[in-house]
Amino acid sequence: MEPLNSSRRGRFIVSAAAALLLAGGIATTALGLHAQPPPSQATATLPATAPTTSAAEVPAPTPSPAATASSAPAAVPVAPDAALPASVPLRVEVPSIGVDAALLPLGKQANGEIQTPPGEPGAPGGWYQGSPTPGQTGSAIILGHVNAINTPIGLFYRLHELTQGQDITLIRADHIAAVFTVDKVDVYHKAAFPTVDVYKNADRPEVRLITCGGYDPATREYLDNTVVYAHLTSSHPA
Repeated sequence: MEPLNSSRRGRFIVSAAAALLLAGGIATTALGLHAQPPPSQATATLPATAPTTSAAEVPAPTPSPAATASSAPAAVPVAPDAALPASVPLRVEVPSIGVDAALLPLGKQANGEIQTPPGEPGAPGGWYQGSPTPGQTGSAIILGHVNAINTPIGLFYRLHELTQGQDITLIRADHIAAVFTVDKVDVYHKAAFPTVDVYKNADRPEVRLITCGGYDPATREYLDNTVVYAHLTSSHPA
């Protein structure tokens, strides 16, 4: 695998008006590693047996139906303008696309670029800690690779498959699961990335899930970004 360099990265130039984000700064994020191509590009689907979490993680045993019914936390509906207190996200769960993974806090590198999550297969995603925590008023930013080192399947390989109405759950350090419902999924060419629209703070609790897309086999680069927009709809004990 060739090393990443800034010329291969999607550039995110963040407006000074985007409070709590990279005010007035320039950040780039490599969410598509320079590696082997995906098996099929925009319409590829993840095989049922492909790993989406670290091999070191051991799945919990499946509870009995009775235990599930008695112990499942009840969702607490959230008013559109409601918000949760700050708490760092620890995991992201998107059952409809097979995502269940840890999250790492991401900052900025010395050159102003946003740090990226590790690129190994089964690696976690990242929460940009300059953004609100999931459930706070504003736009929490969650990043994940579309592929991984030596494999075309990364954490957010199937992100483009999400549709309006599906759920995203962020497990927070305060043991609250914040549930977000997808509003839309957009794909932008990196050269025309709508920075302010994506990164600006919303006036309600929202989340953005971001990865790369649009693989170009001629250059072995990802030319697009996939962005999922979702808003907080409920919460429950995790």
